[in-house]
Amino acid sequence: MGQLSHLLPEKTISEKALDSKRCRPAVRQMGLLTDPRQRRRFVLIISRYNNRLCALFYISGLLWFLGLAYVYLNAGTYFSENALLPGLVEGEFYTEADVKLYKNEMKQEMEKDKRLLSREWLFSKFEELGLEVHVQNYSVKYPLQLLGDQNVPGQNVYAILRAPRASSTEAVVLSAPVRSQSMITKSLTDTSGGIALMLALTKFFKKQTYWSKDIIFLFTQHEHIGMQAWLDGYHQVQSSEYIFPGTVWGRSGSIQAALNLEIPPEKVAYYNIKIEGLNGQLPNLDLVNLVVRLCRREGAAIRLHNQYDYHDSESFNGFKHSLLTMLRMMKTQASGSPSGNHGLFHRYHIEAVTLQGMSRVHGHKNFGLMVTGRIVEGIFRSLNNLLERFHQSFFFYIMPATNRYISIGLYMPPFSLMAAAGLIKAIAMWIGPEKSAQEENTDTKKQSSKSEEKEKSESETQSSAEVKKESEEEEIPEAASTNLLNEEEEEDDDDNDDDDDDDDVIAHDLEKAEGTTKSRDILSIIPVLLLSYLMGLMTYYSPEIFSRQTRQLQIQTDEAVTYGLLALFCACLFFPRFISKKTSELDTGFQVDWPLLKCVALIFQAVILFSIALMNISLAFFLAAAMVPVSTMVQPVSNKIVRCLQSLLLLLVSPPVLVYLGSVITVLDDQWPKSSFDLLTSAWNLMRDTTLLSILDYSLLSCWTYPVFCFAIYPNWIMLWGVSRMRIEGLLS
Repeated sequence: MGQLSHLLPEKTISEKALDSKRCRPAVRQMGLLTDPRQRRRFVLIISRYNNRLCALFYISGLLWFLGLAYVYLNAGTYFSENALLPGLVEGEFYTEADVKLYKNEMKQEMEKDKRLLSREWLFSKFEELGLEVHVQNYSVKYPLQLLGDQNVPGQNVYAILRAPRASSTEAVVLSAPVRSQSMITKSLTDTSGGIALMLALTKFFKKQTYWSKDIIFLFTQHEHIGMQAWLDGYHQVQSSEYIFPGTVWGRSGSIQAALNLEIPPEKVAYYNIKIEGLNGQLPNLDLVNLVVRLCRREGAAIRLHNQYDYHDSESFNGFKHSLLTMLRMMKTQASGSPSGNHGLFHRYHIEAVTLQGMSRVHGHKNFGLMVTGRIVEGIFRSLNNLLERFHQSFFFYIMPATNRYISIGLYMPPFSLMAAAGLIKAIAMWIGPEKSAQEENTDTKKQSSKSEEKEKSESETQSSAEVKKESEEEEIPEAASTNLLNEEEEEDDDDNDDDDDDDDVIAHDLEKAEGTTKSRDILSIIPVLLLSYLMGLMTYYSPEIFSRQTRQLQIQTDEAVTYGLLALFCACLFFPRFISKKTSELDTGFQVDWPLLKCVALIFQAVILFSIALMNISLAFFLAAAMVPVSTMVQPVSNKIVRCLQSLLLLLVSPPVLVYLGSVITVLDDQWPKSSFDLLTSAWNLMRDTTLLSILDYSLLSCWTYPVFCFAIYPNWIMLWGVSRMRIEGLLS
């Protein structure tokens, strides 16, 4: 081929020039993989329409979330664990005589000591039945020095029925709290019927030979504290520095599930199922479905938060009824406190629920202890079939009815829309200076692009004329061809220079935008952030200080803690005045970049909401519904009326006001008061009790509600309060 190359006609210079021209556009079309105009378009949309987008996202997310209570937007419950086989066998518990006998004996025993049922009597009854019986001694030291340095003793009685067909590797628990007559209130029902029923069930279960799991019968004292002490002792841990669990001598295998009974001695009108656990944890949905299915199999009425299932769920009244049931469940879950003793099992990966019997109602069908016994028998027969732990069904859900559920895949999208409204506003606050920098360079870029296009067209016209002239000539000297090639190379260099100029313009714009972003003084907001977290830290440690200092003044602990926290909150309201005073001193003071501060506050708020939603969607939803619309609209204003209105809205979503509003809703949901004064007074008393109980739950049970408010919600609110109270003239432009 190399020998024949001299026979091929040589390309003329004009053809070479045309080839170089053809290759040139392919090189110039090579650019960035992403179009910069898309980014500018995104910046423009966020900057211009962020308020509308925030309103659209929030309203659509809120309505969507509430609309999930409608029957066509949620799903019906079903069993994922086929091994449960609920109701496969007929109930055999018909020993009514044993139930009456134990109930009468217990009644006589409680007449001897009305304060508390004797643990010795329970111990002796289990020994008579031939079970392995143990007593756990524990003590508790209440925080905030409620009882000084005194340790309160307690006892838990439990018996173990060993499975005849297994080696004690697995167990299930049947428990009941022991309550005295003085403890019986509207929220704490009498549990003596459940204790008598457990003794009768123990005698019945002892005769059966089909058990493959050990059954632990547990009677606890001091409600949640006794249950926590037994669980700590059983698992050989100490979850609280205030609870000192004694040694649990009798042990079984890994606990698979638990059922807590709160059954009165008389007949019940219906059963109320409690599912909310510590920190918003919920049991596996299969266990809830099992209890509901077996109650209905026995013809017993079962409700969720005392709300029956509406007969026509597709109607508007049915939707309102389901929505009320869903909100009641969310209200209980949002508190973070367990609704029964079952809620303390969840942290150990033990699925548990509480079955509560509500007192009989005249004119309605009532159910005796025999029906309850067959329900419990069916539940334990199904749990006996389990080959592994509950894992197939849902752990994150909301229930608008006993036979309907809203899974995490359904409620997270609308919640994300609500929380995303704050993120959109944060993005708009962040890209605002960059957009202004780009607008300043728009005219310069347009002028430079026009001049480049003009030069390019002139050079193309000149080159085409030269090519035409060269094609007419037959021979061109070698020197001329060399010069022409040099000229083409110079033109290529000019084109490359043009491309470099374009890159320089883009780089200049980016550098200027980055310079504008860097011009924000990040150090200016650090004092505000530190002050916010300092206030949260003081709120976290102040209850111990308040209770210790006011004890000498003979002030009750709940009053000392509540009034002390309110005084600390009022002191936090004046920190923007200190900031404004400093910003007015241009030489020695510091300036606060309020857009950057608001951007950080909104991002922090979104992180808080999404983090809480992973465990406690109810608390996250209520916080988002209250805080997101106010936080997005807050900004410094010069109009005093608008500033006062912003301050009022921020105060309405502040942590103490939110707790008080929650207390008002709880009082209204419980019983409508006679007057507004009674409503406000009852809500105030409930707020004091709730504040103290949240601190006790954190210290004794490791409930996260109080520290989350101190270290997350409260500092975030202080940042927003600082943004609203800053003066325009003292801020960075």
